[in-house]
Amino acid sequence: MESEEFLLVRDLLRSFAARYRVGSADEAKPAGRTAAQDALDALGLGGLRRTAPPAATVQECALLAEEHGAHPLTTSLLGTVLLAPELIRLTGAAAEATASAPRARRGHPTSARGAPGASAGGSPADPGGTPTVALAPDLRFPGVAPSELVAWDSSGADGALCVDAEGTVTRAGLGAPAPTADLLRGVRTAHPGPVVGRLTPDGLRRWQAYALVIVSSELVGAARAFTALSVDYARERRQYGRPIGSFQAVRHLLADATVLVEAGTSAVRYAAWCLDHEPADRALTAARVAKAEVNSSAVEAVYTGMQVFGGIAQTWEHVAHLYLRRVLLGANVLATTADLLPALAEGEAAA
Repeated sequence: MESEEFLLVRDLLRSFAARYRVGSADEAKPAGRTAAQDALDALGLGGLRRTAPPAATVQECALLAEEHGAHPLTTSLLGTVLLAPELIRLTGAAAEATASAPRARRGHPTSARGAPGASAGGSPADPGGTPTVALAPDLRFPGVAPSELVAWDSSGADGALCVDAEGTVTRAGLGAPAPTADLLRGVRTAHPGPVVGRLTPDGLRRWQAYALVIVSSELVGAARAFTALSVDYARERRQYGRPIGSFQAVRHLLADATVLVEAGTSAVRYAAWCLDHEPADRALTAARVAKAEVNSSAVEAVYTGMQVFGGIAQTWEHVAHLYLRRVLLGANVLATTADLLPALAEGEAAA
């Protein structure tokens, strides 16, 4: 989209967040969640990555995820608005490529009807309604033909799509709510269903890179916002007749947290740029580096904020633990640093 259009979309999301953000865990009630999700769906953002070519770049989607993460919102932006539509688009593109490719031995084109994952009624990867993404029970990328799944970020979703380690895309049905440490995120059990398509190896790499970038962007947004809240609190909270932000030890803590946030932001935004401009293997490497960096830097930045807030941050009524829970859990979503570093080292050895 044009830069002016993106600014309008971003400002629209900011206005939405100002209205529907929660101030404490007690405000995250079912009725409020439903109203907020309905209002988000009404914004029409689900089409940003669903079309070919997409209406928004990966960089623009990453900035929206960052903005969403900056606020304690109960809505599913990542799962239903950004991730599932991208998966539908990639699966549809793979099916079209298979349908238009010539048969290797017979020398005549393959019809769309005979292509894997294609049907006369349109892309079967698109289940209609509002899907989200399904992950392994530990919230990481699923393995090959997983037998157990959870629908992650499932608020407002009526189905889920899963990509296994070989690029097979299956449709999953939603079950009961599943326990999660993130009090703002909806998670449900999911039941593996029929195969609806297959991603090419290049498409699988792009999907994994995109998912890593979007999740990392939300973590960066949460860490940045909580660090800013901590700075504001340090200016106002007084001890020994002075604002605690005037003490050198507190200043050093907040300066280090700011550096950590900026390092993570730089890595994530570069990875998003790579997805828009670089080959899939290079984009996946950049996305893995970004997630490995943010897994560490976002958690450390939020821990610093908790120290600055002190005892009040440990109370149920304060918003601090909502940010902490989101970042701690997000650092384990899709891939942990322990998962990513060996993959990055293997790639360097192969190069």
